[in-house]
Amino acid sequence: MNKISLLYPDDRIYDFNTIPDHSEQLIADLELSVLFSVMANQDEKILEAVRKLLLGQRSNDKSVILFRQQILKDFMRHPLLVSEIYQLSFDTLEAYRDSLRFWLSAKSASRRLRTNVELMDMLLAQLVKIRNLSTQYADAESTGLQLFFKFLQTDFSDEVLNKLRLQNSVLRFNHGLSVNARLDHNNRSSEFLLNREQPSTSWLHKIFSSNSSTEEYSFTISQRDESGLTALSEFRDAALESVALIMDVAVQQFLNFFSRLRDESAFYQAALNLCAALKNRGYVFCLPTPLSGQNPVCVASKLYDPCLALLQQEKLILNDLQAENKSFILITGANSGGKSTFLRALGVNQLLLQSGFPVAAEQFSASLCDEVYTHFKLEEDTNMRSGKFDEELLRMAALVPKLKATAMVLFNESFAATNEREGSEIAWQICNALLEKGIKVVFVTHLYAFARKLYAKKSPEVLPLRVASNEESNKKFTVSEAEPLSTSFAKEIYQKVFAD
Repeated sequence: MNKISLLYPDDRIYDFNTIPDHSEQLIADLELSVLFSVMANQDEKILEAVRKLLLGQRSNDKSVILFRQQILKDFMRHPLLVSEIYQLSFDTLEAYRDSLRFWLSAKSASRRLRTNVELMDMLLAQLVKIRNLSTQYADAESTGLQLFFKFLQTDFSDEVLNKLRLQNSVLRFNHGLSVNARLDHNNRSSEFLLNREQPSTSWLHKIFSSNSSTEEYSFTISQRDESGLTALSEFRDAALESVALIMDVAVQQFLNFFSRLRDESAFYQAALNLCAALKNRGYVFCLPTPLSGQNPVCVASKLYDPCLALLQQEKLILNDLQAENKSFILITGANSGGKSTFLRALGVNQLLLQSGFPVAAEQFSASLCDEVYTHFKLEEDTNMRSGKFDEELLRMAALVPKLKATAMVLFNESFAATNEREGSEIAWQICNALLEKGIKVVFVTHLYAFARKLYAKKSPEVLPLRVASNEESNKKFTVSEAEPLSTSFAKEIYQKVFAD
């Protein structure tokens, strides 16, 4: 049943609970908890799903991203469709959980089978409701939804469902059960096998059965014979064990289907929630263009950090970016000028792009990367086992083995916990090595010696950006291409220290 997915165009199997080991660092550095909260809209299941899928199921495959975008376009046209799919699958799983308290102690095969038969009736009824959505929303244009609806209509047609219901009815064994068994050398029953023909109350069946030449024997156990009744119960459980096991698997397959459907529909519901929240605050958003070429590209207009936009009331300044064939973006400028905000905007929107989500920009196109990593400066922490600078180096040492040629690393004021000369030299050595490997880097820094040395290299792969100074009130928080300046923040520091 899990051969159809709303996240992937093929029948791949993925682990919903697997996320990269640096995910918590990403959440903290890029402030993703704000984004997740808005996407969830106070729904814990959506929060869990979007957190795990956005962190663990991002893709660097252009076809996968476009597959998701097509489905999202359908859901944008029919927001009630994704809401109904999510609610039906959610209600199904909740109904299953509600039933657990009645049969948690049901260890016997007969009790398990009876419970599974009841569950199967409920699961088939819910499946019909989801299948009927394919008729109501027959104008779906995306390949993903068309395949999903076709799967439901074909694999669970009325004919198939009727057969399943009939078989489920037989498994109730309302009129007793017919079973074959062998006697072992101790005269004990073994090798139980249910007969295809089971007892029936049909008058026609009784007439033909009475004319049968087969000799039949029967006996009756007294209600007072506890040992006999116990033996009969054990006999029944032994006879039903194989069928109960099959029904255990069948019910679990249906539950897995509904569980994945709930999580995947929650993923798209989260995207719609994000769009609605950004629209309510007056911000633009778009479906980005993923680029799969070898050359690094990031082109954007009216780009902003969605986490900050959703957090603060004051309207953000939107920025443009033209970074074609640029694997290293260097950002310098004044304190509180918007450097870190711009860095986060690039990181968060890269994650959204590779998840198949809308991004916080009027237009956004970027090359795909294998993974996104962060290396942000740490604030003072009494739990640190060593100094801030040592901690930075240790984190960098742990990060290096994970980096592939298509990775993206976001540095924010890294290696500034030591003196200017030492920090600049370490930053230069590390970034020079990353440049040689073609790893995509965005680096925010106040280390002028490092920034100047990198700029002087005149590498065509480096894009130097600078935020406007606080004196340029008409350009506040804007980012533009410019060389790093040694006075980028010196005046602000001087005025702060010697204000009197």
